[in-house]
Amino acid sequence: MAQLIKAPLTGGFVRTSSIEMSVDEMLGARKVRAPTEPIVGPGYPALWVSEIQIKPLRFTRMSVVDPATGQANRELVWYMVYRIIPRDYTELAGEGQPDLIRKLQDPENDPANKLDEPVSSIRVPRFVLQTQRDRDSEKAEHVDELNLEIQKAIFAREVARRGGSLKLHNSVEAIGEVPAPVSIRDPDQLATAMYGVAIWRNVDPETDFCSVTMSGLTNAYRISPMADGPEVVEHKVVVQEFSRPGDQFFQEEQEFRVIGEPQWTWRAGSAKLDVPDLDTVLRNAGKPEAGKTSN
Repeated sequence: MAQLIKAPLTGGFVRTSSIEMSVDEMLGARKVRAPTEPIVGPGYPALWVSEIQIKPLRFTRMSVVDPATGQANRELVWYMVYRIIPRDYTELAGEGQPDLIRKLQDPENDPANKLDEPVSSIRVPRFVLQTQRDRDSEKAEHVDELNLEIQKAIFAREVARRGGSLKLHNSVEAIGEVPAPVSIRDPDQLATAMYGVAIWRNVDPETDFCSVTMSGLTNAYRISPMADGPEVVEHKVVVQEFSRPGDQFFQEEQEFRVIGEPQWTWRAGSAKLDVPDLDTVLRNAGKPEAGKTSN
């Protein structure tokens, strides 16, 4: 699939994830999978994916009130502004899109076992900052925070001067049903984009290398069988690397450098599976050819 799905980078946004989805992932439970193969889901038509565009990491020194004491303390807050555009993954096939859709809708490929009807898809963005003092040091992990005081200050800095009705969502406000996908052929692919900001506090000022893992951009998952333990459940995420060759005394935003392009990858989660006949249903093992590897 050579078609590239990405919106133009405008307004200070410097990187886009595009989208990445294999036919194997689109087929999901429609494909017969051997016991040694990972289960990939949820598959068409429940599967969805979004493109995310980001600005470089930034920080701002501001007064933040401690809700427990009511005292205001001056601190350095890290943040990253982003926008999310829902996409139609079948457009990855380019001119072959009609053939791909026919394949995905082919009744011959329907799972042998009845699956529950797909429910409304909910987008739950989550941003995890991992930091290191150097490449060999231990990583520290920071989950994006909800702080309306900080969010308001970042909005004033990043958005307010542009006017209009643009809203900068935090990670809770960004939760909601996945809207209709935006076509690559749409003349204004950013018209319905959702803008947001991820916020991190108490970040090590000696950080030289960091990455941001962005989840909630697709509901694609992978369940890998283990020889001597429970299955490993992974979700598809986007990771962007950064470097910051500064120091803790003279901290400047210009020190942040974006390393390479954002990468789609798999991240293990803490999900516990309690699904009756999971292997039979999700491997489509009710088909006569069950156990064989399907191309």
